[in-house]
Amino acid sequence: MSGVVVSLMAGLIAIAGFVFDGSRLIAARAEVNDHAANAARAAAQEIIDVRLGTERIDPEQGVSVAMRYLHGHALTGVVRIDGLRAAVTIQRRVSMTLLSLVGIDSRTVSVTRSVVVVDE
Repeated sequence: MSGVVVSLMAGLIAIAGFVFDGSRLIAARAEVNDHAANAARAAAQEIIDVRLGTERIDPEQGVSVAMRYLHGHALTGVVRIDGLRAAVTIQRRVSMTLLSLVGIDSRTVSVTRSVVVVDE
């Protein structure tokens, strides 16, 4: 009988861990997603060569502005500028609380958001 109780408790802790830590992962992903999109939009504001008809995002300034945004929010990431496209990738490690009891210490959330400047 005690084996059944121990197994049942272990199962309940695992389920609670999936719910609690799973919700933390979802919240972290949403937050990182927002920051990646904001950093990409900030980079996309650095348009050059409009009068020449060959507008593009200034690679140096775009990366600089996006990285400044990320650092201002205590984040690190990778910024890529390609013509009129700015992409930002952020990874965040999330420590598990309850799931660490069953051997899952952390998970990494990774998000890439991009912005394409459109001239209409």
